Amino acid sequence: MLKRKPKKSELKSESENESKNESKTPGDDPGSGASNGARRPGVATPFDIAGKTILITGASRGIGRAIALGMRDAGAVVYGTGTKPESVAWMADEELVGRALDVRDEVGTDALIAEIVKRHGKLDCLINNAGITDGRLASWHDAESVEDVMSTNYKGTMIGSLAYFRHHRKQGGVIVNVSSILGIVGTEMSSVYCSSKGAINQLTRCLAMEWAPYNFRVNALCPGLVDTDFIKPITEHPAVLQAAIERTPMKRIAQPEEMIGAAIFLASKASSFMTGQTLVLDGGTTVH
Repeated sequence: MLKRKPKKSELKSESENESKNESKTPGDDPGSGASNGARRPGVATPFDIAGKTILITGASRGIGRAIALGMRDAGAVVYGTGTKPESVAWMADEELVGRALDVRDEVGTDALIAEIVKRHGKLDCLINNAGITDGRLASWHDAESVEDVMSTNYKGTMIGSLAYFRHHRKQGGVIVNVSSILGIVGTEMSSVYCSSKGAINQLTRCLAMEWAPYNFRVNALCPGLVDTDFIKPITEHPAVLQAAIERTPMKRIAQPEEMIGAAIFLASKASSFMTGQTLVLDGGTTVH
């Protein structure tokens, strides 16, 4: 039996269909159940913080500086504070808004938050990062040295949170308290610092409960050892540093930039059903 010779039009149609099929990639077919990983135009991800206004205390160096730059790169409008004007002077060149602030100053803190809300109509997230350490034996402390650490770390966090709540009570908000794994576990030479961070973790839980009806979320970020000036007493002594590294399953200390992702998570809609929690980034140190 002779086969009919296909017409030119049929050959052309088959060729076009083959070409279309070859050009398709997995995920092009809406019914295939696969995705090619492309982000749809105009669709924001849960981690998107572009256009959000964020205030970070203690942003002049270390973890605060890294988070400020990372959030700027993600499209946020970032205000950062330092204790002196010269400590935040560099921010203007980095498209950040720098402000000198003593976080223990209720009036100054309230004025800064009021300024931001007035200028932008909102403050989407407050990151309480400012803090100091003690680095001495408990028996070497006196009332003044205890007050110095507690007033900066704990009271500064409380003062900032209260000012933010007063100005944003009707709009809701997000608070990220930068704590430490030393608010979870103890160590020598840091009795007051550990106590202040433990207090911040408890404050985080309490504010989360009290302010949830006002659409506030409050969480804490608890880093382990991070390679900043803050831990110079450790990094300047190789034996002490090596002992700390050996206690860490990942066998290293963190870089400040490794805190950015967690901070963005806590500041964004990606954590919209999360409050009162302590998010630990410590290379596994606290799993022991």
